[in-house]
Amino acid sequence: MPASESEVVVGRRYLERGFLDAAVKLFARNAEVVLTVDWNRLAERLLERKRIADVVRICELGNVPLPRERMLAAGDAYLKRKDVDAALRLYELGAADRDRWTGLVDVLTALPDRERQAVEIVERHLAPEPKPEETAPRHIKAVK
Repeated sequence: MPASESEVVVGRRYLERGFLDAAVKLFARNAEVVLTVDWNRLAERLLERKRIADVVRICELGNVPLPRERMLAAGDAYLKRKDVDAALRLYELGAADRDRWTGLVDVLTALPDRERQAVEIVERHLAPEPKPEETAPRHIKAVK
């Protein structure tokens, strides 16, 4: 079935009114004619409703980047509420920086049953960068 501009227009209207599932369905069916701006707007609205899996799927389908900064900010908000699992998921998707991972480990170490998870995060995201190997000084001998 060929892509339909009309369905995309209707999908935009659904998106404006907050009917995200209807917009997703119409945009997915007509992906080749949906504008980048529409994909981004849909991803933002899905993220507002904490539908992370749908955000990832929409960004892949529309070939648009994940809303990284918004995802990291949402992860920060989850971390403040001590929802470490949600923060972890968003930090991984948003490629969080070292400071965010350190903050997550700080929260995890305040929870006694999260020791193993804290260790895994340190190993995966906070391991010290390998130092370049020092080469032994070369001794040069003069040859006659």
